[in-house]
Amino acid sequence: MTRCQSFLQNSQPDNDVLLYFPIVDKYADGDGKELLQHFDGMERNFEETDFNKLSAWMLEQGYSFDFFTDRQLQNFTVSGSNITTGGNNYQTILLPANKYLPLESFQKLVELAKNGATVLCYKALPVDVPGYGELARRQAALLKWKDQLQFKTEGTIQKATIGKGAFIISDSIADLMTAAKVRKEALTQQGLSFIRKKNGDGYEYFISNRTGKAFDGWAPLSAKAASVALFDPMFAKNGLAKWRNSNIGATEIYLQLKPSESIIVEAYNAKKTGNNYPYLQATGEAQEIKGTWTVEFTNGGPTLPAKVTTDSLVSWTAFKGDDVKNFSGIGKYIISFAKPTGNATAYLLDLGIVHETAEVTLNGKKMATLIGPSFQVVIPATDLKASNTLEVTVANLMANRIEYMDRNDTEWKIFYNTNMPARKRENSKNGLFSAADWKPLPSGLLGPVTLTPVSNSLPAF
Repeated sequence: MTRCQSFLQNSQPDNDVLLYFPIVDKYADGDGKELLQHFDGMERNFEETDFNKLSAWMLEQGYSFDFFTDRQLQNFTVSGSNITTGGNNYQTILLPANKYLPLESFQKLVELAKNGATVLCYKALPVDVPGYGELARRQAALLKWKDQLQFKTEGTIQKATIGKGAFIISDSIADLMTAAKVRKEALTQQGLSFIRKKNGDGYEYFISNRTGKAFDGWAPLSAKAASVALFDPMFAKNGLAKWRNSNIGATEIYLQLKPSESIIVEAYNAKKTGNNYPYLQATGEAQEIKGTWTVEFTNGGPTLPAKVTTDSLVSWTAFKGDDVKNFSGIGKYIISFAKPTGNATAYLLDLGIVHETAEVTLNGKKMATLIGPSFQVVIPATDLKASNTLEVTVANLMANRIEYMDRNDTEWKIFYNTNMPARKRENSKNGLFSAADWKPLPSGLLGPVTLTPVSNSLPAF
């Protein structure tokens, strides 16, 4: 997290769309008998609304945006066709089919359009002002301001040119984006999520693979570059990326991302020199580490289970006795193995299935802390001896301990200002949450644990 923030906090947003946050529409919902809403999340407060659908669609299609409110709108300025706020430039403003808009906000939008801004309206202009104070006067004033907009149909859009800018209405959000010439990142078509920012050297991307499957291939960027570098925030790997210009002039970079893995990409305006990024290529088959594992429980409760030796990796809750089923804490898996044959420069250690996090130590040297969902670390061949000791320290979840405490009526719900109500009926006991009927969750190192010979260079394409 610190490595990510060292980049993201030292750069500026590079989003294109200013999306209106229609809180006045939500204030106007209902019959006045409901309690005041707490706006703590898009899904609950705006589900099934056009605002929610537009936001999700733009993220999925690769359009970057920021929300804005009525108060922030009053500080917007225009330079050329760009809207400026907070020191950042945007291409357009988007109204998400909101029914209500304060009169002052509509007046400001018209002023911005006259000075060169493009205001996009999904489906229609707002039809009314919020609130009851001087309602007739404000409604009449809104109509007069709207009458300044003379719309003409142009294909699937309606456009009203006013001053140097325009208002554009369409039922198609894709056509609105096209009309405003908003940049689109094709990364999302490959299942990759992104944040794009800018700094003094060019552009940077925080890219995350949230697809549930590995990504190994070329990924396009809208930013132009003279050099591209990659920074792996989890393992602190970095170097110049393999990249190219496509036949349509886009920058394409080669990425290798495991499920849920993230990478920081720097697209530089100037040519850079340095080490190449250490891409991984398997040079042989995976070899399973087999033998007798010793499992020691070093910290946790309610009691520390006894040491176990086993030739097969299973959940520690499958070991004999109740102590392992009730236990939440840390277990250390230890095994000795011979160095694989061959002359590989490095090996990919894959722990297989882990519940839930792991720390890897080889021959007394800490190699990595792994949080999943892929539990892999590259081991340089120089760190391997003829005979090696591998230690995998695993921490499971607290669920098994909580289950034990609730079965034995041990008080643990000691929180200020809450009585722990159950969200699900099956977890309710006397109206409060209880895990007494839960079954033990899988815990520990389930494997298989393998070593795969790899090289740290990318072959030519």
